[in-house]
Amino acid sequence: MGAVIGVIVLHPIITLVLWMEYGALFSPEYSDFGRFAWERVSGAPVYHLMAMNAIFGALGAAIGMVFAVLTRALSVQLRKAEGLLEDLQTALPSVIAGGENEFTEFKSTLRWDINESRTNRSLEQVIAKTIAGLMNHEGGRLLIGVTDAGELTGIEQDLKTLRQPSVDEFERALTGIVKTYLGGVACTLIRCRFLKIDDMTICWVLVERAAEPVFLVLSDTSKYYVRTGNSTREFNTAEAHDHIQRKGR
Repeated sequence: MGAVIGVIVLHPIITLVLWMEYGALFSPEYSDFGRFAWERVSGAPVYHLMAMNAIFGALGAAIGMVFAVLTRALSVQLRKAEGLLEDLQTALPSVIAGGENEFTEFKSTLRWDINESRTNRSLEQVIAKTIAGLMNHEGGRLLIGVTDAGELTGIEQDLKTLRQPSVDEFERALTGIVKTYLGGVACTLIRCRFLKIDDMTICWVLVERAAEPVFLVLSDTSKYYVRTGNSTREFNTAEAHDHIQRKGR
């Protein structure tokens, strides 16, 4: 397909560009592009046209091959993503039943205060603290829409607080929180997947281990959090220095 397009599309386009660029240098009878193209084709030796078509055919084939490789790679990645989503959906009930641990944390909401029935921005700091603790440890997962006791709350109330009540907007909001408190680099270490259970939407946040220390910046103060057991703890300066040194080794 690429070779055919190279011959019937690329070749005429290059001819048109040639005429537009150097038309003034041609004799007056070639002032019309159609006439110029016809004379160029009919007057050229057969071997010359064959060589030109072969060149443009090879160029088109190369472009087609590149697109084929990219399409195949994207298709493989899509299948992997779909497979991962299916695996997460299957594993979700058992993960919730297993409770919080060194690599798993539950949060009821992103910013909706269930007790006060209002948006509470301070809850966003708690989310950022948890993500920082996982990054500074060995990574893990944060489930938003699940209470500490493993009860489902879903993120539907959170969605209503957004400009657009959609999971895409929720993911953008979460990424914005991470960028605000942990920095732009930390945004590359999280992935969001949205799963359904009992007609409730759960946000499964995959958190990668950070190669460099991740600090939560709050009011011009940098805080260092680490996941320890089933909780996230703030380290003082000495503890943070020691942990960073050992992590580096």
